[in-house]
Amino acid sequence: MSGLLIGLALVPIVVLVVISAFLDPAETTANDFELPSYAGYYDWAIVPLGLFAAVVAPLLLCPDRRDGVLSLYASRPITPGDYVGSRLAAFLTVSALVAWLPPVILFTWNALDASNPGSWLRDNWDVVPRFLAAGAIVALVLSTLSLFTASFTTRRAYAAISILAVLFVGAAIGGIAEENFSGPLSDALSLANIPQAIVDSVHWLLSDPVSEKRPLPGWVSTLWLAGLTVALGLGLLRRTERLVRG
Repeated sequence: MSGLLIGLALVPIVVLVVISAFLDPAETTANDFELPSYAGYYDWAIVPLGLFAAVVAPLLLCPDRRDGVLSLYASRPITPGDYVGSRLAAFLTVSALVAWLPPVILFTWNALDASNPGSWLRDNWDVVPRFLAAGAIVALVLSTLSLFTASFTTRRAYAAISILAVLFVGAAIGGIAEENFSGPLSDALSLANIPQAIVDSVHWLLSDPVSEKRPLPGWVSTLWLAGLTVALGLGLLRRTERLVRG
């Protein structure tokens, strides 16, 4: 299942690049076919990435809690911070690679497709650190949120459902607030839509305007996600410490 979800996030960009490679530029106008922007790719890729997080995070935590492995870790010179850090690092490594690979493929193709690749790279190299930062935000938020949510149960199915609820029920709440209300409270509630907040942050980091007017600027979403990630990471550490103590 996790491999399928990774494929859903990665295969489309490969297909689009292959299509672009076979199209004759002389016979194709911009209105006929256009590759997505670096930020635009995440507009829909956030869905399989969120599903991937919901499937994988429970595998990293729930079996240890169900089988009582945490108490065994406590008998060795491994701190709760070591345990949480190892699980987060393992998940983050995979999710970051999945988040980074599509823009890397797109950047490589754009460079190769340019009439003067060397000149194109000199003019566009600065997008690389920005899409790496954007991918890091996607991976960090989804990894920390999913692991924290999964820490509340020993059953993987319940953990996966809970993660999906946090992501997509929150998205519904944020969407309803945007559509039906206005003012500071509505703007604050819109941040419950974490997938959209991630997309807004990615667009802001890549200086790519979103397709529709958003109630809050992208830098606000970025600050919100940074604070949320820190809070969830600390919460996960505290929960692990309590579980280790029994």
